[in-house]
Amino acid sequence: MKKFVALVLAVVMMLSLTTVFAEEHEEVTLDCHVIWSAETEANREPLLKTMEEFQAAYPWIKVNLVMDEANAWKDAGETLALSDSLPDVFYWNAGGVLWNLVGSGDILPLNDYLTDDIMSRIEGGTLTDMTFDGKIYQLPYTKACSALYCNTELFDQYGVKIPETWDELIEAVKTFKAAGVTPMTVGGSDQWPTNMYTDIINLRFAGDAACRACYYKTEGATFKTQDWLDGMNAFKQLIDLGAFPDNAASLTRDESEVAYFAGEIPMYVHGQWFAGSLSAEMQQKVKAVKFPTVEGKDTDNQWMGGAAEGFCVSSYTKHPDEAFILCQFLAEGLSKNGFISGAGLPAWKYDFSAYTDINPVLLQIVEATSTAESFLLWGNTALTGEDATLIGATVYQLLNGEITAEEWCDEMETIFQ
Repeated sequence: MKKFVALVLAVVMMLSLTTVFAEEHEEVTLDCHVIWSAETEANREPLLKTMEEFQAAYPWIKVNLVMDEANAWKDAGETLALSDSLPDVFYWNAGGVLWNLVGSGDILPLNDYLTDDIMSRIEGGTLTDMTFDGKIYQLPYTKACSALYCNTELFDQYGVKIPETWDELIEAVKTFKAAGVTPMTVGGSDQWPTNMYTDIINLRFAGDAACRACYYKTEGATFKTQDWLDGMNAFKQLIDLGAFPDNAASLTRDESEVAYFAGEIPMYVHGQWFAGSLSAEMQQKVKAVKFPTVEGKDTDNQWMGGAAEGFCVSSYTKHPDEAFILCQFLAEGLSKNGFISGAGLPAWKYDFSAYTDINPVLLQIVEATSTAESFLLWGNTALTGEDATLIGATVYQLLNGEITAEEWCDEMETIFQ
């Protein structure tokens, strides 16, 4: 099977031979489901371009492409899985969400298809949350991460150093606050943007191994440690210093970003996709950097994110060979086309030197993460179901002043019961 796929991939690179293959192969139709239904979705155009490239390379494989909104597809996909009716190839989240389908036998392991050549083109570490018991069930198209977006114009105006350590971050918050500038923003009512802050802060204080153990419920894992408590108290310190807007808990993500886009807020922790939302003017002002380090902690080069989503093949597809070809082509093609368009970080290796107009902020993130020690999926992605709901709700309660850091640790400990 490996030889078949390797042969196909090698020959398809010789574009002049695609018509020959069309004659040699019986026509096959595959169902493919993705999440970029809205015209404004950053990955929509890169995906459509990738599909055009696929049809040109594999004219005998017809694709019935269905697009839906992310949450709607998640609900529909879970329903289809119950009746063994998932499409041949489909988008899905990695981590615990993926494991739910793996555990029920709905996803085809891809190891037999992954030649050494294909594996050599995949960025290191991106398959971590797509691999279970040594079997790879998904291929990534993008690499996600949290970054600290700093408006250099405001830092220069108020004589503030872009923070590299936690102490420098606290000093920056105090200086901006004293000058009447709201230092940071967050969309509290949507909950997950607040998790972007607490996740990276906890990663700095507790470290990848401890966070990963809790998010994946490893035996012996616990939230009731001094490191977790210190991390949540550090986030509480930002709240108490007035780092966020007074109404942060009631703001949506979109509402919270208005002041940042207007150049009124100097710092924002968010995912790499935020770089694609910056105007050409803002791209010249914003610098994306690694979240500040914590003294005495060896967590400096650990990142939140990684490959959090990708493409899968259903275990009951009638055309597994062709379904893998589509899955692999979509993952690698969208990785390239998405990065060129500014939609995400590439999860596959590619020479982008010929492209001179790639988003400069995105390039900063690529450079910053190029030597990353590790990537850890966000808590609300690694956790599933009620556990994912709980981590969002409790962080919101902390932001809103309803619970303490210690109470947060106690609440999260209940996921192990």
